[in-house]
Amino acid sequence: MFCRDGGEPPRCRLAEVSAALSEFGASMATRCAGPAGLVWAVPTGFTPEDAGDAGIVAIGGEGGERLIAFDGRLHHRADLIAALGRRRIHGWADSALFAYAWKHWGEGALRHVDGEFAAAVWDPTRKTLTALCSPLRAPPLHFAVNRRRAIVATTPRAIFAWGDLPRRLDDAQLAGSLVLHQVDARATYWRDVQSLAPGETLTITPASWRVRRHYELGARVREVRLPRDSDYIDAADEQLKAAVGDALRCTGTPSILLSGGLDSTSVAVTALGLLRDRPGSAPLTSFTAVPEKGWDGRLRRGEVGDEGPLVRLLRDAHPELNARFVDAAGLDHDHGLARFIETAEAPPRNPNNLPWLLECRRLCRTAGGRTLLTGNVGNATLSFGGLPRFPSLLRTGRWRTLWREAAALHSPRPLRTALKFAVPPLLPAWARAKVNARWHRGFADWRSYSPIHPSFARDMRVGETARRWGLGIYFSLAGSCREQQMQMLLDPEVQGSAFRSKNLAWSAIHGVAERNPLVDRRFVEWCLGLPDKQYLHLGQARRLVRRLMHGRLPAEVLAGPIGVQGADMHLRLGRDLRRVRSMFEDWRSDPEVAGRLDLDRLLRVLDDWPNGRPLSPAEHPEWRLVRQGVGRALAHGRFIRWATGEAAALARRA
Repeated sequence: MFCRDGGEPPRCRLAEVSAALSEFGASMATRCAGPAGLVWAVPTGFTPEDAGDAGIVAIGGEGGERLIAFDGRLHHRADLIAALGRRRIHGWADSALFAYAWKHWGEGALRHVDGEFAAAVWDPTRKTLTALCSPLRAPPLHFAVNRRRAIVATTPRAIFAWGDLPRRLDDAQLAGSLVLHQVDARATYWRDVQSLAPGETLTITPASWRVRRHYELGARVREVRLPRDSDYIDAADEQLKAAVGDALRCTGTPSILLSGGLDSTSVAVTALGLLRDRPGSAPLTSFTAVPEKGWDGRLRRGEVGDEGPLVRLLRDAHPELNARFVDAAGLDHDHGLARFIETAEAPPRNPNNLPWLLECRRLCRTAGGRTLLTGNVGNATLSFGGLPRFPSLLRTGRWRTLWREAAALHSPRPLRTALKFAVPPLLPAWARAKVNARWHRGFADWRSYSPIHPSFARDMRVGETARRWGLGIYFSLAGSCREQQMQMLLDPEVQGSAFRSKNLAWSAIHGVAERNPLVDRRFVEWCLGLPDKQYLHLGQARRLVRRLMHGRLPAEVLAGPIGVQGADMHLRLGRDLRRVRSMFEDWRSDPEVAGRLDLDRLLRVLDDWPNGRPLSPAEHPEWRLVRQGVGRALAHGRFIRWATGEAAALARRA
């Protein structure tokens, strides 16, 4: 908190902020320095160095001590310590190590420090508050600035606890969430509250404030060119081991959220290899979602709804893997939803998967685990498919290679295949959107899957956005592999605070921290520097990971089936129809919900609920709404009720 008008933060307000943050840490730290006040909730037990974490770190300087509050985890600490030239700081907590780097380099420390973190720095000499987020992924960091004061906080509740800002929903963000399309990573669900995106710095002085980028992914990528094709596999193995090894810096042995796909399985076998060399390491425990008994088994061709058999094959190949399977049997479809919303202050991105996601973390904590590895977003790095190689070949005039790659995809009409993948990405955005919608036979039409009320969509100009940007549930192919990878990694939805707040919620609810080595900055930059040929060559898509994991993953996993997690959603929701219907009926009398959700349409769908999971419009005219929209409506309706009812009442009482 920074009183820009020169006053001092009232102690009573600092106490309110402390109370708002209390569920995120076992103890609290508070410091005041003139017009600035810092409050930090202290979560511990995730890394061996956490025991020495002092929360708010003071570093000396001319004109007074600078105060630094740090949240998150540093990567590649050994390299940072070597660059600082101080071996004695090896056992320091991450917060102290970051503070020392800031003292040594100032803002230049951001060129040396790797990790997934957010920080706030108060400089009394310049009367400047600096807040920043690490590149690519970072804990959420919200801010609200007016003429008199500035507040920067991990959670919106800490901002509202200050008492001078009403809690009001931002309808543009809510509409974007309902149609699965976010265009602004700084936007939040709350009016007058913004969020720093990863790789951004916020600087606030008494007279001004501004946000700037301190990290540009495209500018950091360097071309990777090696003498032999096999050298890329050796280098990939080295890079992956470094990223996974860094993620293993934790208290005890981590667990892993494991699917049957290529990404999490690659992380798992790499972690197993590294743990073998660590004396005293416990077995790596994995948690895999499987459908509960009674699931109808309905899937489209090429999909796998039960990934348990694939994980069992992996366990057979690596007996040291302690594989556990979670079916979330008996849990309601909205199990844990209320607690998640209250903690994250946002609706979940994948509400249909929430029950087993929470259950996996509960079981992890019950077993004594504090860290859960994942392989999310690996399809933008390690297992990238490589299809954007086609427009690159067309643009550079490599016609023979283009034809050869199209023919290698086992297409009966190579010319049509070449044109299909090569031409649309080079078209203007509006034309590309039309082609994308036609390819997917209208599935990209937001109206087919979104529960948004038509008048709310019209007021928020959703249709206009769709026509301009090709809004839908599919990525459009980009003009090159690197462009596509950056589009996926820098998607405003995954860069936004709502998506990043889910990890904060996992940690607060069950005390389990999530780590994803596949978005380690060094690993990402290396993957983006590879030649397109490493991802697609002679018809083999996802070529890098398949060559790297040959002989380490079962052939069935290397085949790369499309896993459908939460495939039994229809079963869970179907047995709860009466309660869900009663909830939707009740919401009709609430203008806050009824004005944003198309409850009449949703109720008609519940009344005409199909017996099995619909796979096409021939089986049910509202099949997309059945599979995606009802769960999304349930999550967003509960969020709206909380935001405009319970949370607003608490704010008024405060």
